[in-house]
Amino acid sequence: MPNNVHPSYWFDDGSIILHVQDTSYKLHRSLIARHSPFLNSLSDTTDDLRIPEGLGVLSEDFDRLLEHLYHDIPLSTDSQLSRLGSILRASSESQLHFPDIHRLAKERFQSLLPQSLEDLSHSERADHALGIAVQYQMYPIQKALFYSVATHMHFEDEESVDGNPDIKLITSATMTPDILKQCKALLDQLIGHFTPILFTVATAGHMACTDVLAEKWMPLVIQPALENNGLCRPIETLQSIIDLDWSRHGLCRDCVQDKRDEWKGEQEVVWNKLDEWLKLKT
Repeated sequence: MPNNVHPSYWFDDGSIILHVQDTSYKLHRSLIARHSPFLNSLSDTTDDLRIPEGLGVLSEDFDRLLEHLYHDIPLSTDSQLSRLGSILRASSESQLHFPDIHRLAKERFQSLLPQSLEDLSHSERADHALGIAVQYQMYPIQKALFYSVATHMHFEDEESVDGNPDIKLITSATMTPDILKQCKALLDQLIGHFTPILFTVATAGHMACTDVLAEKWMPLVIQPALENNGLCRPIETLQSIIDLDWSRHGLCRDCVQDKRDEWKGEQEVVWNKLDEWLKLKT
C-alpha cells in the first residue's frame, strides 16, 4: 500500500489506483472509465496511474469530484461556489474530462449567480467566480460578475494591472491579467458614462419641483455618492436616488414617478452598455 492513501477513497475492492499530487486513491475502474473518456483511455494500459502534474489537477479538487461521483455529497442547488469551482476544474476537458459532471457543475454554478439587472448583487467571492466564469465560458453570468468586480476593486501603492507602478490591484488569485485589465477598462467606462449624469442636477416637469431638485441634489445625491464610491457604482447609486423619499423633500407625486422611471431607465442604459463595453458573447 502506498503512503498517503486517501482516508475515504481507498476501497478494498477498488480496481485502479490513481495518484493525484501526494494522495493515492483506490477506485472502481468501471465507474471512473464510464464517466471520463480521458481516464478510460489511460486505464486500458495500467491499473496504477499517476495523474501528470502538468494537468494541474489538485487533490482537493479531485476529492470534491469523487464526493459527487460516489454520491457522498452530490451536486445540488445548495452547493457552494467553492465546491462547484473545484469540480469544474477537475472535471474539465483540460484536466480529467468528466463531461457530464462538468456540464452539471456549470449549470449549478450559473444558477447561483445573477444574470439580470433585477437580480444584480455583489458577492464577496465575485472575483473568484469571474475567473471561473471566463475560464469555462459561462457567458450568462459574466456581465454581472464583470460589473461587480470592476465596481468593487481596491487599489494601493506598488503595482498596477496596466503597468503603472503607482497602483496595485488587490483581488483573487484566480483572476488573469487580461481579466484585470478588462475590469479596469470597464471601471473607466462606467465612471466616464456616469460622471455627467451624477453631476448634472435633475430637472422635473414642474418648476417648483425642479427648484427642489436643485436645492437637494448636492446634499442628497452628490455628497453621499462621493462618500460611498457611488461614482464607481452607477446602478447602485441610481437605486439609492430612486429609493429616496422625494415626496418628503417637496416633489409632487407625478414628478416623483416620472423621475423614478427616468432613473430606472438610466440603470437599464448602463446594464445594456455593458454588452458593448465588454464585447461578451451571448
